[in-house]
Amino acid sequence: MYRIPANQLQGIRKCGTDSVSVPTSVPFQDIDIRVPARLTLSDSIVDGVRIYTAQLVFRTCEDTGDHERVVYACETANGDSYLIGTAGRPYPVTTVHHTLPDNMTDSQLEEVTVNYSSAKKIPLIE
Repeated sequence: MYRIPANQLQGIRKCGTDSVSVPTSVPFQDIDIRVPARLTLSDSIVDGVRIYTAQLVFRTCEDTGDHERVVYACETANGDSYLIGTAGRPYPVTTVHHTLPDNMTDSQLEEVTVNYSSAKKIPLIE
């Protein structure tokens, strides 16, 4: 799992209708997560327009810092990587849940939920 501020996402090339190429010079920041994360991709038609949605949920012990205008790269178990967000609007919306459980054996990791919707398909990273 990786993240980058949207304004630092430069040099992305569209390779097809559903894939992009990301230069190796893009400074993605690694996020240490509890594996596995959950990525749900869906699409629906709203007022005659197809809308693609991604929901990414992961747990981490790291301080996820500033959540405004952050783009995520998520690798699936089969080796595919998806780019969640772009350098422009609409930006992903990140919500962090801090849980302080009453039982010592329960997880105290932060649960991070990222929601992203766009009229463009969620692209694979080549």
